[in-house]
Parts: sequence; C-alpha cells; structure tokens
Amino acid sequence: MKSFFRLLSIITCLHGLTTGLQADEWIPLFDGETLNGWKQSTEGNSFTVVDGAIMSKGDPMGHLFYAGDVRNHNFRNFELRMDVKTMPGANAGVYFHTEYQERGWPSKGFEAQVNATHGDWKKSGGLYNVSDVRESAAPDNEWWTYHISVKGNRVVLKINDKVTTDWTQPAGFLLKSQPGRMIGSGTIALQAHDPNSVVYFKNIKIKPLADEWVSLFDGKSLDGWKASKEGQSFTIVDGAIMAKGDPKGHLYYAGNYMMNDFKNFEFKVDVMTRKGANGGVYFHTKYQEDGWPYQGFEAQVNATQGDWKKGGSLYNVVNVREAPVGDDQWWTYHITVRDNRVILKVDGETTVDWTQPEGFNLDGHPGRRIGSGTFAFQAHDPGSVCYFKNIMVKVTD
Repeated sequence: MKSFFRLLSIITCLHGLTTGLQADEWIPLFDGETLNGWKQSTEGNSFTVVDGAIMSKGDPMGHLFYAGDVRNHNFRNFELRMDVKTMPGANAGVYFHTEYQERGWPSKGFEAQVNATHGDWKKSGGLYNVSDVRESAAPDNEWWTYHISVKGNRVVLKINDKVTTDWTQPAGFLLKSQPGRMIGSGTIALQAHDPNSVVYFKNIKIKPLADEWVSLFDGKSLDGWKASKEGQSFTIVDGAIMAKGDPKGHLYYAGNYMMNDFKNFEFKVDVMTRKGANGGVYFHTKYQEDGWPYQGFEAQVNATQGDWKKGGSLYNVVNVREAPVGDDQWWTYHITVRDNRVILKVDGETTVDWTQPEGFNLDGHPGRRIGSGTFAFQAHDPGSVCYFKNIMVKVTD
C-alpha cells in the first residue's frame, strides 16, 4: 500500500510539472538570476541581471530574445506580464510575434513601447507605429506592470491594469514601412535602445491561451482576398461571397492573418448552392493567375451538378457519390487538417476521414500533397452559382 501511495505521489508531481506547459497557466520565462533561456543579438552585451531583474542598456543597441523551451518559444495567443522600471530619458520595448535576429531592429512582429521621458513622442502603452500613445501612463523610477494580450487578431496593452491600447488588425492591414508587423506567431524580445537608456524587467510570465476562431471575411467586401485574373467571378451579395464562373475563376485568401499560410487548422464556412452548381473550397493552396489550382486539395461543393463527385468529397482523393445536402439551403463545411490527416464534415457529419499515406502521389495531380498554404473558393462555370459566408479559421499548430 505504501508503494502505491508513493507511486501516486510521483505521478501527481509529474502531472504538476507537465501541466505547467498547458494553456491558461502562468509560466515564468525568467528565473530572476540568469539569462538562461534567452539569447542576445550579436551587437553586444547590452543585458545583465541586476537584483533579480534584467537590466537593458543599449551600449550598443541590441535585443534579448526568449529562446527557451516553453512552447518552443513560439506563441500565438497569449497573455504576457512583466514588471518594468525606466530610468529618466530611457527608451525600450517589448516585442512579440517576433523571431531572433543577429542585428538591427526586429523586422517581424510588434513592439509594445516602453518610454516615459525619452525624446520620442511615442510613449509607454502604445503599439509602436500602429497605435501610438502620446502620454505615458507610467513614470520613471517606479515599477509598473505591463500586460500584453493577443487573442486572434486583437491586441490589448495594459499598464497597471489600465487599458492603453485595444487594437484589432483589420483585413488587408499592411504597414508599408514595416511589412513584418502582422499578427502570426513568434517569440518575445526585450529592447536595449541606446547607451543612455536604462530599463529593468522582472517577473516575466506568460500564459498561453487556447486557439481562437478568426474571421477571414468581413461580410461587406473582398478585402484580404485576391481573385485570379480570369474574370470578375466573385461579388458580395447579402453578406456572402457569391461565386459565378463567368468565366471560371478562383478567389484566394491573401490577407495578413498567419501571412496567409496555414498548416494545421480547423476551417468553417457556410455554403449554399443553386441548382446545378459546382464549386469547391481549396486548402494548402497558393495564388495562381489562371487555371485550376495546382497546389493543395479541394473540398468539393456539388449537390446536383453533373459531376458524380458530390459535396463532402476530398476531390479525386476520397470521393462521395451522394450529396449530403441539397441546393437552396445553407449548410456548414468544417475542414480539419492535423499533420497528415484531413477530416471533412457537412453539418457536423463526417464525410471524409483520410490520412495521407507515406509516398502518396496522385496521378495527374502531383500538387495534391499535405503541406501548407492558403484557402480559395472556386467559381466553376457560368451555370454554377454558390454562396460562402461566415468564413472562420482556427490555427492549431
């Protein structure tokens, strides 16, 4: 019996260690003593540990990137908290969705500004060059708490629990001077701005959040989408994308979410076909000016058109002979890709559950291979009218 309770104790302890890496748990990124798990840019040794805090002094300018084991230093949806203290005239920043660079200002990701009295008018609490703040909510020489939250396309910054920035990345967003400023995923970094800027960071903790559904269509425009050049086959009608192949064409998601490159995901879209219509939803594809998409897979849309391969099929891979839904009614397509497995559901009922076998090669369609890519809708022919709305994706990498 004692052996049983000893074993139970060990299991409980191990469970406590492993659950520290689960969503909705606060996890320390800094041990308060060393820079273990962090990697400095090669511009110099601008970061040291002083009295349990990371001190940044840009002598020379540099950045300190989190490179540790938590989530393999790749965060998408999260809450990040840290205590910050600036010395007079200091400038710094907290980067997120970024990646390691040996030199220069990080080109990828966003910067939460740290600046109370430095000459730059963009002050603490602002999302630098995106949603700037003119008056700092935190003074020099005092500890204050930065809280950074990213959920889907929304970024919220707080200083001492007061919201200073609440920004949602719009469809088609592009900061021309900094094209890498796009929501995606990445690591965290601290900035050492210049020799006169001394800033302290401590109690650095992150809480990874569960994946969120993100809308890819605003219901009003084709912002974030790009049609092939074969014709104007896509229009907005009553909050939906209407596809009519006059002539044949495809509409590709070209927005900035995940830089329109998706690997593992769940995708949902409401679909309605008119009598005799044929369409399709492509995934793991990429933009083409004309022709049927070479890369990726097609989830078939067809209730009554002459092609015997009906809605719910993974076209030419796993085909369905009987349409699970009829024309002139809305239904929901749910497409899931996880590693080499693809699941298609129509109104919650599984129509395809397929795992790509090793060495898979589809004759006549060599681009039909699991990889990554964007989404596209098909306008098949002039007699085919299909509607698509409520287009959502949840990235699950």
